[in-house]
Amino acid sequence: MFDRLIAPNGLTMSQAWVLAHLFEDDELSQTEIARRMEVGTVTVGGLVDRLEAAGLVERRSEPTDRRAKRVCLTEAARPLGRVMKKCANQVNEAAFAGLPDDVIEQMMINLDAVRTNLLKALQQVGPAVDE
Repeated sequence: MFDRLIAPNGLTMSQAWVLAHLFEDDELSQTEIARRMEVGTVTVGGLVDRLEAAGLVERRSEPTDRRAKRVCLTEAARPLGRVMKKCANQVNEAAFAGLPDDVIEQMMINLDAVRTNLLKALQQVGPAVDE
């Protein structure tokens, strides 16, 4: 639903997720964005490439290490923050319609616990093995 709502603004949900992290903390490294999104740096690199081509972000050299780059929001991206928030609110209203606040809160706690359990299990499993 979010993809459909944000698409007229030229974004995908994944691109919006990168922007959301930058709205929270601007000037992040691609590695930090990848860590926060729990995806690979190559994935983030492609998303940043497309956002940069659209004029929404720019890469800036790290003052202390010219090889390192920071991803920074441009002024053109600023209005998208409000649009993304509006789209997210619409999705949440549809998803949680008719549910009491206490039920929603407990569901979010439980889903967070499931996520934590899966992350722990993933760490114990290790890398995939080819058969």
